[in-house]
Amino acid sequence: MDSVRTACRIAPAVAAESGLLEESQEASLTWRVTPDMICILDRDGRFVAINPAWTATLGWSREEIVGQPYLNFLHPDDVDRSNAAFETVMRGEPVLRFENRYRAKSGAFRWFSWVAVPEGDRFYCTVRDVTDDKEQAESLARKTAEGELREQFLAVLGHDLRNPLAAFSSGTRLLSEGMDDPEKQLIARQMQSSVTRMSDLIDNLMDLARVRLGDGLSLDRQTTDTLADRLIEVIEEIRLTSNRHRIESHLSIEGPVTCDVTKISQIVSNLVANAVTHGDPKTLIRFDARTRDGRLIVRVANGGERIPEKVRENLFRPFFRGVARESQQGLGLGLYIASEIAKAHDGELTVTSDDDVTEFRMSIPC
Repeated sequence: MDSVRTACRIAPAVAAESGLLEESQEASLTWRVTPDMICILDRDGRFVAINPAWTATLGWSREEIVGQPYLNFLHPDDVDRSNAAFETVMRGEPVLRFENRYRAKSGAFRWFSWVAVPEGDRFYCTVRDVTDDKEQAESLARKTAEGELREQFLAVLGHDLRNPLAAFSSGTRLLSEGMDDPEKQLIARQMQSSVTRMSDLIDNLMDLARVRLGDGLSLDRQTTDTLADRLIEVIEEIRLTSNRHRIESHLSIEGPVTCDVTKISQIVSNLVANAVTHGDPKTLIRFDARTRDGRLIVRVANGGERIPEKVRENLFRPFFRGVARESQQGLGLGLYIASEIAKAHDGELTVTSDDDVTEFRMSIPC
């Protein structure tokens, strides 16, 4: 109703001529300083007068607007609707909250919301620029759609893929227990290795979805005395499926550690799997985990080619795989997820590399 009252207030009681009429309005403080646009149209749809807000909003000068038909500024898709609204006001009926798009001098289009009131042969209009409101509404709609997609995505990863994978893993283990043929045992180990790799991929994708879609990594921090046992299990699982590599492990975790055991195990799995993928099979992979000065420090080192500095700078980015090899598998998420888990624990993951050894080091408070 405020817009209607404003439109009615600018209708002049006197001054029929357009020049005097415009002069009268420009003398009004409201006309000059309001951030909303005010204008007067004639029955031909031409601008008779505009207030300074039009120039501030669209960039056109007063001379470039006054005398021109409103059709000259309309978005092509809004012409028919705008003409229908103009016919309504021509019949003596007010038009309330009508929206269309006007072209600015820059070429961009702005969304306007109109209130138009007929008064004799003139139409008195107040116009609000609602472009920002439209963009915010569209942004909210996108975020809502992204939220729904996120829930669907995580549901597929967390349930629809994990359940059949778990069944496949159990079946593979049962079959391997009754096998005496070394060749069949090798095949069973390879199948179990594939299951483990698929499970790791699912974990990494779920973590990526949480980080990139806004939820962030959730931690289940607990104080535990069994972290060393869990990390030994992770190393043994990788040993079983990586016959070409020798893994040497040293653990010196003294006292309880407060952390998310599952996530820390995931870091170790990702780092050791990365060493298996990229390290020289002729050299040892060295795994070391210890507590020192109130921090848990994990190191994974392997021999092989030096990682170039430009590659090191991008190692912790998602989907970055450096120089891909034909045998290389995975999505390039392992190091990124490991780094994000370390950050979530208020720690860090770093890498050093020279001609002799490449070492990843995780340090978090414990």
